Amino acid sequence: MAFKSAYHLKLFALVLVIFISFNSFAKPKKTKVIPKAKVSASTSKRDSVWRKVVPFDIVMNKNFKPSKNSNSENSSEVDDIIWFAKKQLGTPYKYASADPKNGGLDCSGFLFYVFTHFKIKVPRSSKDYMNYGKTIDVDDAKKGDVVVFTGTNASQRIGGHVGLVLENNDGNLKFIHGSSGKASGVTISNLSEGYYSQRFLKVVRVVN
Repeated sequence: MAFKSAYHLKLFALVLVIFISFNSFAKPKKTKVIPKAKVSASTSKRDSVWRKVVPFDIVMNKNFKPSKNSNSENSSEVDDIIWFAKKQLGTPYKYASADPKNGGLDCSGFLFYVFTHFKIKVPRSSKDYMNYGKTIDVDDAKKGDVVVFTGTNASQRIGGHVGLVLENNDGNLKFIHGSSGKASGVTISNLSEGYYSQRFLKVVRVVN
């Protein structure tokens, strides 16, 4: 392109500068956009942060049966003891054994096994129940107490057999015990049975 004069050259240069400057101002500079952190709340019932927390119980032993409520402070523990004792029904009788894994239980071994499971200290020998725990009148006996009998010879009035009271029906105690008799194992009997009423010595309480 030929310019006729210096004037036209200067004018063209000015227009060119204005054009370039206008374009540079008209085009906005790009700025780096920092994305915001994505915030979301799940609406599913399982994972929702708005879900109300509902308390629940964890049962460690799937075979464990919770006790029924009662007014007695120790009734829950006693009910658990009774439940665990009944779990041993049918366990064979084995002299001098306090662990069913040994093939069976004798009478005092049965009680020792049951109470020790709940960390309750009791004698290992039947005769030691004569001077252990609190002696209770038979009419006041309740579940969880220990009923003490003589051995097979009722004339020898020393402890030789023990059982765990399940019920008291006006002095007729129903009890669970490890029997060496016809049942030959852990079974349930009644104090009213002549064989046991003749051998009865006392009732003792070992769970306060």
